[in-house]
Amino acid sequence: MTTGLPALIHDVLLGLCVIGAWSVLILYAVLTVAGYVYSRETAGARERRKEPQEWPGVSILVPAHNEEIVVAGTIESLLHLDYPRGRIEIIVIDDSSNDRTRRVIEHLMATDRRLKLVAIPPGLGGKGKSHALNLALRHASHDVLAVYDADNSPEPGSLRYLVAELMADDRLAATVGKVRTLNRATNFLTRCINIEFISFQWMIQAGRWRLFGLASVPGTNYVIRRKALERAGGWDPTAIADDAELTVRLSQEGYRVKFVPYAITWEPEPQHWGVWVRQRLRWARGGTYVVRKFFPRLGRLRRRDLLLEVMHLLTIYHFFFVILIFSDLIFLSGVITGMTVGVTHNPLMVLWALGFALFLLELAIALAIEGEHTPLNLLVAAAMYFTYCQVWVYVCAKAHYLDLVRQERLRWEKTMRVPRTAEEQGR
Repeated sequence: MTTGLPALIHDVLLGLCVIGAWSVLILYAVLTVAGYVYSRETAGARERRKEPQEWPGVSILVPAHNEEIVVAGTIESLLHLDYPRGRIEIIVIDDSSNDRTRRVIEHLMATDRRLKLVAIPPGLGGKGKSHALNLALRHASHDVLAVYDADNSPEPGSLRYLVAELMADDRLAATVGKVRTLNRATNFLTRCINIEFISFQWMIQAGRWRLFGLASVPGTNYVIRRKALERAGGWDPTAIADDAELTVRLSQEGYRVKFVPYAITWEPEPQHWGVWVRQRLRWARGGTYVVRKFFPRLGRLRRRDLLLEVMHLLTIYHFFFVILIFSDLIFLSGVITGMTVGVTHNPLMVLWALGFALFLLELAIALAIEGEHTPLNLLVAAAMYFTYCQVWVYVCAKAHYLDLVRQERLRWEKTMRVPRTAEEQGR
């Protein structure tokens, strides 16, 4: 039995871990409640929205690198958007693809004059999404820009809702929509991703917007004022998480980003753990890049939005990572100790069980907002802590190892696509 200084150090560390874990849980509980309030406030907002007297022209940018199996479906969805036909152009960027992406685009160009191709030749392309978007910006004709990934299927009204909200408030640099998981019923992994996306958007996007007037630019399904983008310096070509990095710089320039939950796009997510790990490793390294870039400046910044965004990234990729590890240790320690004193008499296990219950409650509320609180989804949510979250610990650990130990250069890697099923193509 340890006594003296080692026991004191153990108790202090344990206490800090418990306080840290519960601080994160309580923060997300507050955001969940705020997200629920926002969902009620926006329940009929699409019918009450104020539309501009004249719809602005919109340049839709679609970066595509080796996307032959999905890009046709995305282009078809964009061509069928419910937006004044003569007020949009769709610019698809063939980013040095070595498959049939360009031929697919050129074939569709013959069917609709709104479709344009920007072809980046080999040697100049393949440098990431931000680089491709910056090159395409030179070819955009309009002052409002929209960005969609090459595997997206936006709902017909999505662009119209985003533009209407943008035009209604001059303080907004961008409006962002909701991303839903197209292949959520495929397997356990896609069900976990679906729950994660729903939770993120109703907690982090809706919750933060309701409390602080702050939302993050996602990688897809958003519109942005060209003048705001150019004032912020365009997309950062060295950032592999271009969305998070751009959000911080827009905030730094005094702009706001609004979450519009009824502007929806659907996209397929990774169906295999290896693909998911590589995607999330890119996200994690991209997030830590943003933290490293802006954290040293926090003491000199006066904008609350910028502080909140950087602290959010710090929580996800650093603090939450540490908390998960200690949560695992508390769980294992509680199980071992509970074998001798009984689970209900073990304060560690009681604290862990209460925290786990709050974690599940937050996910259940987010699922209920979206109307997906089925018994199967609730069961998957319960299993996520022991599976999905644990792989996330591995992803973060590897990201920190590559960044801090090996100091490996950041490199863009696209997510491997899967063909859509007939049911998914019909959405």
